[in-house]
Amino acid sequence: MNVLSARSELLSPSFCLKSLGEKMPGLEKGTTVWRMRVKDPDRFDKFRVKEITEGVKITLGRVKGTNRWIIQNYMFDKQRFKTREQVNNWYEKHVKSETRTAMDFNVWNEYRKMALQAYMEISHVS
Repeated sequence: MNVLSARSELLSPSFCLKSLGEKMPGLEKGTTVWRMRVKDPDRFDKFRVKEITEGVKITLGRVKGTNRWIIQNYMFDKQRFKTREQVNNWYEKHVKSETRTAMDFNVWNEYRKMALQAYMEISHVS
C-alpha cells in the first residue's frame, strides 16, 4: 500500500465510522436472511419487526432519548431472495427509487418556496 492510498483510507467515512466503533451499513449474509443494515443498532433502545411484503421485513428502532421510530434494517428471506443481486435489485427498485422521488419532491417544494418568496419581495400589494 502506498502513502496516497493509505491516506485516502484513513480519511474515508467508513474508516472513521469503524474507528468510532459504529457498525457499518450494508448487506450482511445470515443463516436464514439477508440483512440490509441502514443504521447502527446501538442508536436505539427498542426494536420492532414488521413484515412489509412477502419475504421482506423491516426492523424499526426507537431512537434513544426520543419517541421517534425509524428503520434500522431490512431483512430478506433467503427462501425468496437466493442471491445478493436479487436483494440489491429489490432494494434499488423499492427503497432507493422512493427516496429519489421524495428528494425530487423536496427540491421542487424548495424551488416553489424560493420563487414565491422572490415574487413577494418584488411585488407590491396596493
